[in-house]
Amino acid sequence: MPAYRLSFGLTGQPAWCPIPNKCLAVIWLGGVQMVNDDILVVDAVAHAYNWTEENFVNRWSPGFSAAGYGLHCLVSPDDDHRLTEQEFIADWQPDDLEEIFFLESDVDVISYHSTPLHDYYKDGLVSLEKGLRMRERNPDRVVVYGQINPLDGNRALELMETYVKEQGVNALKLYPARYYEGRTLPERFDDPQTGIPLIERALELGIRSIAVHKAIPFGPTRSSHYRTDDIDEVAALFPEMNFEVVHGGFAFTEEAAFLLGRFPNVWVNLEVTNSLIINNPRRFAEVLGTFLYWGGADRLMFASGCSFVHPQPIIDALLAFEMPEEMKAGYDYPDVTDEIKRKILGENFCRLHGLDVGALKQKLGADKWAERQRKEGRRAPWATIRNGASA
Repeated sequence: MPAYRLSFGLTGQPAWCPIPNKCLAVIWLGGVQMVNDDILVVDAVAHAYNWTEENFVNRWSPGFSAAGYGLHCLVSPDDDHRLTEQEFIADWQPDDLEEIFFLESDVDVISYHSTPLHDYYKDGLVSLEKGLRMRERNPDRVVVYGQINPLDGNRALELMETYVKEQGVNALKLYPARYYEGRTLPERFDDPQTGIPLIERALELGIRSIAVHKAIPFGPTRSSHYRTDDIDEVAALFPEMNFEVVHGGFAFTEEAAFLLGRFPNVWVNLEVTNSLIINNPRRFAEVLGTFLYWGGADRLMFASGCSFVHPQPIIDALLAFEMPEEMKAGYDYPDVTDEIKRKILGENFCRLHGLDVGALKQKLGADKWAERQRKEGRRAPWATIRNGASA
C-alpha cells in the first residue's frame, strides 16, 4: 500500500481513511487531502544556534547573524512560522529544539549538526555539547555530527578520536573554508596534507559519513570554495566513506547532480534547498527534478536546519508536491511518487546510518514524546519559545 493516499475535496473534511487504525495524520493543503500512513520523518539537520552578541568574535559576526535572519525570512512562510528578529537572534537550547521537533511537527528523528565556525562565533555557532545533551535524553531520536576543522592538522585527528571513543559521535561535519586575517583558507577534501589524512583517520575510527557545507558562502570567504569539485576524487578513492553535500542544489546544482550520478557514496542533504518549496516552488522543482533525473532518489534527504526554519511547512509542502507537467515534458523529469517522498523524508537517512525503520517506529511510538503528542495534540509553531511552553 502506498505511503500516502490522495483525494481532492472541497468541504475541508477528511473524505475517508482506508485503514483507520494505521492512519497517523491527515494533512490539508488547500483542496488536497493527504493521509500520512506510517511514515517515519527524519530531519537531517538540526541546529541549536547561538546568534547572540555575547558569542561574537569579530566585526563580521553581527552581519553574519543579520544575514542568518534575512535568509530565515526569505525561505519561511509569511505567517506565524516566521520569527521576529528578536525571537531568531537567540541562544537556542536543547529544550527548545526537542519540543519544536517532537511536539510542534511530524519529525520523529533529528540529525544534530554542530558547526566549526570559530572564526565568527566563540562556540562555533552550533555547539556539540547541546547535541550531546539532546541525544543523552533522546537516544533513539537524535544522531550527532561532530564539527571538525581539517586545518587543525593533528589536533583535528586527536579531536576525532575523542569524538568517537569518548563521546560516541555518529558522523562528522566540515566547512569548506575559514576566514583568517583578511584571507580565505580553503579546506578541501582532496588536500593531501589535511583532507586525505582526515578521511583516512575517520575510516580507521569507524566513521562512515562526513557532511560538508556547500553552495552557500559564509561571511567574506570566497564563494569558489563552496563548489563541489573537491569531492569527485575522494569519492572514488574512498568508496567506503559516504560524503554528504549539505545545501546541495541551492547553488551548483548540476555539479552536485553529476556527483549523484557517478558515485553511490555521495548524498545530498537538502537543508535550505528544500525550503525553496515554500516561496520559490518552481526553482525547487528544477533542483529536485535535476537530482532525480540523474538517479538521486535514493540519496536525497529532507532537512530544515531548525531552528533556522520551522520544519512543518516544508514537510507539508513536500507531501503535497507534484512535478509540473511542463517540466516533465520539457526536461524529462520523473514524477515525484509517494515512494520517493517517503525516501526523502526519512528512509534514505535511515539507510545511510544503518537504522531499521520498522524497529525505530515501534520504539518511538511508545516513548514520552509520542505520549505527549497523543495527550496534548500538535502545538502551534514556535509555541515553545513564544509562550514559554518548554517544560
